[in-house]
Amino acid sequence: MYALCRKHMKQYVLIETVHGEKIDGVIMDLDDDHVYLIIPNVNTFETRQWGYYGPGYGYPPYGHRPGGLRRLILPLTAIAALSLLPW
Repeated sequence: MYALCRKHMKQYVLIETVHGEKIDGVIMDLDDDHVYLIIPNVNTFETRQWGYYGPGYGYPPYGHRPGGLRRLILPLTAIAALSLLPW
């Protein structure tokens, strides 16, 4: 899995974990144990339950911003499959 992640550095990929989760993002870095991704920051509960900005006066709850990007660190041992996605 390390070699496959190294081959697809800085590319938009879909990762499936051994637990069945599917995560899409860009591989930004890699070490012997972890892969570092930049993923879309999507709060599905907030967007589904309250609309785009959340409850009350059209503003998101304190500390939460819809959209944007965030970092995610995954252990290489948790990755079951990796495929490229069209950008």
